[in-house]
Amino acid sequence: MGQDLSPLLSLVISFLGLLSGGVHTTPLPEAQPKTPCSLEGIEIKGGSFQLLQEGQALEYLCPSGFYPYPVQLRVCKASGSWSALKTREEKIVKTAECRAIRCPRPQDFENGSFWPRAPYYNLSDELSFQCYDGYTLRGSANRTCQVTGRWDGQTAICDNGAGYCPNPGIPIGTRKVGSQYRLGDTITYQCNRGLVLRGSQQRKCLEGGSWSGTEPSCQDSFMYDSPEEVAEAFLSSLTEAIEGADAEDGHSPGEQQKRRIVLDPSGSMNIYLVLDSSDSIGAKNFSGAKRCLSSLIEKVASYGVKPKYGLVTYATYPNTLIRVSQPESSDAEWVKEQLDKISYKDHKLKAGTNTKRALQAVFNMMSFPGDVPPPGWNRTRHVIILMTDGLHNMGGNPVSVIDEIRALLNIGTNIKNPREDYLDVYVFGIGPLVDQANINALASKKDKEQHVFKVKDMEHLEDVFYQMIDESQSLGLCGMVWEHKEATDSHKQPWHAKISIIRPGKGLETCMGAIVSEYFVLTAAHCFTVEDEPHSIKVSVAKDAGRKQEFEIDVVLFHPNYNINGKKAEGIPEFYDYDVALIKLKKKLKYSQTLRPICLPCTEGTTRALRLPLSATCQQHKEVLLPAKDVKGLFVTEDGYKKQLVRKEVYIKNGEKKASCEKDALKAKGYSNVEDVSEVVTPRFLCTGGVDPYADPNTCKGDSGGPLIIHKKSRFIQVGVISWGVVDVCPNRQRSQQQQTPGYARDFHINIFQVMPWLKEKLKDEDLGFL
Repeated sequence: MGQDLSPLLSLVISFLGLLSGGVHTTPLPEAQPKTPCSLEGIEIKGGSFQLLQEGQALEYLCPSGFYPYPVQLRVCKASGSWSALKTREEKIVKTAECRAIRCPRPQDFENGSFWPRAPYYNLSDELSFQCYDGYTLRGSANRTCQVTGRWDGQTAICDNGAGYCPNPGIPIGTRKVGSQYRLGDTITYQCNRGLVLRGSQQRKCLEGGSWSGTEPSCQDSFMYDSPEEVAEAFLSSLTEAIEGADAEDGHSPGEQQKRRIVLDPSGSMNIYLVLDSSDSIGAKNFSGAKRCLSSLIEKVASYGVKPKYGLVTYATYPNTLIRVSQPESSDAEWVKEQLDKISYKDHKLKAGTNTKRALQAVFNMMSFPGDVPPPGWNRTRHVIILMTDGLHNMGGNPVSVIDEIRALLNIGTNIKNPREDYLDVYVFGIGPLVDQANINALASKKDKEQHVFKVKDMEHLEDVFYQMIDESQSLGLCGMVWEHKEATDSHKQPWHAKISIIRPGKGLETCMGAIVSEYFVLTAAHCFTVEDEPHSIKVSVAKDAGRKQEFEIDVVLFHPNYNINGKKAEGIPEFYDYDVALIKLKKKLKYSQTLRPICLPCTEGTTRALRLPLSATCQQHKEVLLPAKDVKGLFVTEDGYKKQLVRKEVYIKNGEKKASCEKDALKAKGYSNVEDVSEVVTPRFLCTGGVDPYADPNTCKGDSGGPLIIHKKSRFIQVGVISWGVVDVCPNRQRSQQQQTPGYARDFHINIFQVMPWLKEKLKDEDLGFL
């Protein structure tokens, strides 16, 4: 952070009035205060405060359901005193206090009535709307005041269908000027003094019967978007439809009313990440914004989508770190590396705010060299994601650059083909000094969509970006895991299946397995005997967080070469070669966030997961997942004491340590008379365990059949099936009682690549796209 805080002080003083609902006339300080401002008498009744920017500003904090009155922020002026507590009416009060959040009251309601009518509405209060005869109600008939200060539900509208365009309604808190809804008619919305309009102030009735722009709302300074609201609005707009459509084809007519950006795996999308690094943002918010953008890049890439990225940070001047013209700009890993390298201090010597120049850097990336458009330029979708507080103190109004970008991309110039799908500008208000009017002016405005967001703190915004992309449209994608801080065991291991076999007179036996399709679970063959009846076998999988569901099985399919007694005549009591089985369920699994398949090698899904060319071969999968060296992998076990699933990291000895790993198999019980290790360890096995390069944890008996996994590119890919171990390290199956393990404790897993022909045959109808 720069030592000269005068730009920050200027910005705070300038916009403090806006944030508190009034207009400040305090002269701007020229330098830091000579003496720090006293903390005496600056308390807030019912709340607390925190100091910002090395004590040069403070922010008032209130409990949930309350907001600081009359201002949220104060600055330490050059005179050594704190800025005044001014109300919207420019009155000065002596003490700040936390006031209860209230929702705005309806200013007007057309063609109907609402009740109760009150001067104000507290949290949890309800409003009901009813239309006069001859009018039909659209939207929500009943609405409740939420803790954010907004009403839940949708704007209630009473319409008789007489207009060319439907009645656009009057969102609660706004006033509407204009009551004619003919083609070409315009309507204008206004907010009361002190409130800031979000959305479109003016809307026009367009050909086809739709309104231009997006529905407005009136925002108070204490209003924020909850993480849930941001997720619903942003994710549905940006990434709900992950599909491999040709951008040139557009959408079918039925899709026009629910426009979604198509993330095209062919790369017909450019995403420009623009990050404000000026003084008013603060280092903490800058770092949080970086993490948000990194999550976005990773999540988009995990879906096999490869847009081109541009990256710009800015303060007084922009710094273009990645251009969409660079070959590496579509390499998510490389882009994340460049993003990780940037620092808040990069702009400390010139810490003003010139958003216009930053957007001009984006415009330059979009421009055509020599003004000659390249082939296919008009089929590329452009997405700008701007993270800023909206304050700009140099360069002029940045909105003019958005207009230039629209003109360059030929957007909005042709009434019959407006091409609005080809540009989206999302603006996220970050930092303590968000100017709601400015961020709203920059954001795209599209019918039934929201492109501007303001969250209460950076942690909330990080939550939204971490969750990224609507999972409901992609639950069938293999190896996907929701690793959020609130994630349960089932979220983190959604492929996990527990297999129970009841044997008369012998009790209950358990194994593990992995969901590989909607009907099949992959496990170990030795979990079963020829006497086991299908009705005695149950498969338990996650239903939702904390709950399980059981499935009956149709049949167990064994690898034809599996025969545990195949070498008894040679003195080998148990022989585990080809120790794999598939369980076919009677009923189809319904995928969810807590129930989804693991990736299998040599499938199209894994090609996309590994971000390989669509022409990739099974051999290429093997080279990427199991190179000839120690390979980091993991398996999942159940903690016997806590009954929780935990991941254990191991190293697959696939290089120079492979032979010594396999040789330790001869120390297993019953193998003491075996002279050649190849008699028990065939080429079908992978080996883990031992103490080199690290001490690997070992599997327990109940882990049999579970997957040996490679975690790569944020996806989980199964490369082995847990089969047998040299030492039983878990007496009574209690991992919490695991004994001190010797260095020769090894585990052996069936190599998925070695049984691929059998898997391909048995799963041929499961739409896995085997290579």
